[in-house]
Amino acid sequence: MIVKEMPDLVKGKTLVCKIDNQVVKAVLERKGTSHNLALNEVGKNIYWLMEKGQFFLSCEYVQSELNISDKYTRESPGLETSLTDSAFRRIWDYFGPFKWDLMATAANVNKNLEGNPLFFFSRYYDEKSCGIDVFKQQLHLCEEMFCFPPLPMISKLLKFLEKQKVSCVVLLPKMWAHWSHLVHQYTLASFELAPPFNSTCFTITHAEGRRVPKKFSHAMEVVFLSFE
Repeated sequence: MIVKEMPDLVKGKTLVCKIDNQVVKAVLERKGTSHNLALNEVGKNIYWLMEKGQFFLSCEYVQSELNISDKYTRESPGLETSLTDSAFRRIWDYFGPFKWDLMATAANVNKNLEGNPLFFFSRYYDEKSCGIDVFKQQLHLCEEMFCFPPLPMISKLLKFLEKQKVSCVVLLPKMWAHWSHLVHQYTLASFELAPPFNSTCFTITHAEGRRVPKKFSHAMEVVFLSFE
């Protein structure tokens, strides 16, 4: 891990880290000693980060049922699903170019043909994003937008696009749902990206940290929606 210069604000300070995983807490307190090689590496990196920044990390255990942030990380098993490069290239060739990937993270944001990440809004704080929470943004200031929303957010996103009166290419499951009428009403063009249970278009991070195929039970369709 490349360690950047630490801000003076944390130098000589104790940072309290509240955590609901006792295994990770133990690894951090032992400065990266674990039989799990991945956790061991993370613990060592954090230890050397503390050494370089001259600060101390104090871990406090919080029971999962008392962790107020826990529910936001468990809303959907597919929230961090990524498109493969080849799948996004198909979308780009059909509806591109794109400048914005509306709902993404630094880890799964799609890239342009030059390999540069698109502009994006993140769900939580991300130093590489252009803002937090797409629903607080003025989308009429953006151009050439793409979005792959998590299933629980589709209805809210479509209503937000309608309210903002903008156009956007959206990747959606091909299914009948309460938001389907909005899709049918505002679709200008569409194509099917993947059939049900396709294993080549999507990936998700496994618990062990590696990327594995993500399969959806519905066909996945790319639609060009114009709410203007």
